Amino acid sequence: MTWMSYSTKALTLFAVLPLVLRKFSPGDIVLWYLFSTIIALQAIADFGFRATFSRLISYAYSGAADIGLFHAGISAPELSQEANLPLTSKILSAMKKIYGWLTASVFIILLVFGTWSIQHPVQNASNILQSWISWAIVLVVSCAGFYGKIFLNFLEGINKIALIRRVETFTSLGSIFTSIAVLIFAPTLLNLVIANQVWVLAVVFRDAWLCRKTEGGLYLRISKPVPVETGFLMKIWQPAWRSGISGLMSTGLTNLTGLIYAQMGNAPEVAAYLLALRLLNQIRDVSMAPFYSKISVLAGLRVHQRMDELKSIIQRGMFISHLVYTIAFILTGIFIDPVLHWIHSTVPFVSQPLWILLGIAFFVHRFGAMHIQVYLSTNHIISHIADGISGFIFIVSALILVPFIHLYAIPVAMLAGYLGFYSWYAASHSYRSLLVSAWDFERKASLFPMSLFIIYILLTWIRMKMQS
Repeated sequence: MTWMSYSTKALTLFAVLPLVLRKFSPGDIVLWYLFSTIIALQAIADFGFRATFSRLISYAYSGAADIGLFHAGISAPELSQEANLPLTSKILSAMKKIYGWLTASVFIILLVFGTWSIQHPVQNASNILQSWISWAIVLVVSCAGFYGKIFLNFLEGINKIALIRRVETFTSLGSIFTSIAVLIFAPTLLNLVIANQVWVLAVVFRDAWLCRKTEGGLYLRISKPVPVETGFLMKIWQPAWRSGISGLMSTGLTNLTGLIYAQMGNAPEVAAYLLALRLLNQIRDVSMAPFYSKISVLAGLRVHQRMDELKSIIQRGMFISHLVYTIAFILTGIFIDPVLHWIHSTVPFVSQPLWILLGIAFFVHRFGAMHIQVYLSTNHIISHIADGISGFIFIVSALILVPFIHLYAIPVAMLAGYLGFYSWYAASHSYRSLLVSAWDFERKASLFPMSLFIIYILLTWIRMKMQS
């Protein structure tokens, strides 16, 4: 179901994106991608609570008596064969309270920072007034969507992944068909924003409805507010803030490069860079399906110390995820220029060397990110260290390299941070938690996809040498 849902979302690349590139001016394309980037940056304001709450609900629903640590070789806290509904209810009350605070913070941050980030690009839009109205709609609706994540967190925590993805497929198709209709019959930025944001609200109502209908109305039975003491909130805060720092220094920095470049570059160059980021993000999202759909399962297996089954599921998920990313990246690199020429795109694409560097950076980050998720199933959070140090390396490297290699400094700086610390630090903790060696694990998880990636890079380098 996750494959189906993510693949449906990928239709945006083949149906909506070509129309946007053909119908919109470079200035409108930049704004469209900036809106998407700003929405993606909400993950920073979430500050790690989404993943934390999904994991904690999974622990409680698997029978854990408390939200503790679950390391291999360490006796697990007291377990029950049945769901711990009182603990689940307590987590749910804490989630509602925290997300109320977070949503207010998101609104203020987007109002100030988001408005500042589009002030310069909006001057290149085809209709400035409509662009500002579009931003107002994005601001309000995205905050509603942000609070609505409490329903998704609950559903993921009780392992209703297949149900979520199955229903998600239909809402994704609805959003895509609506966008296509707008782009064919009334192609303006404002109309496209309205069409998309209507479906954001639909998703919130969809998830709320699923919560009330799933497991015989379990959500309604346990959603009544219960007292949540400060000590319990601190148990939630401790892993969450670490995950939040991680998001800020990883995905946050990647998306911020687009916002910063939009303030300096010309519209076609900015549009080309944002297009490359959008394609890589879409490829990454689709390729995550076989691994990230199993995260709640990993938490349950970790709680019950079923290590052989845990390792097998992780290896298979990583292998398929790496393979899908690599194949999609290679095919995009080969066919993107002919496709843009065929649809008469108003913007070009980035150079092949820049595309390859960005692709390698995303691959290395995904490698480390999946190992981080493996270790997070112990509920011991190290992602703030991994992303904090690698993010610092990225910032320093970018500042040093920008005067010399300009835009290429971004992927090179990413690689400096990911290869210099993030990936090996995350992987070492993951191997230790699974009681395996790096070679025994990676020969089944990543060796073949990595080999394909290297072969493609070498062939591209040879072809460019021959052309020059």
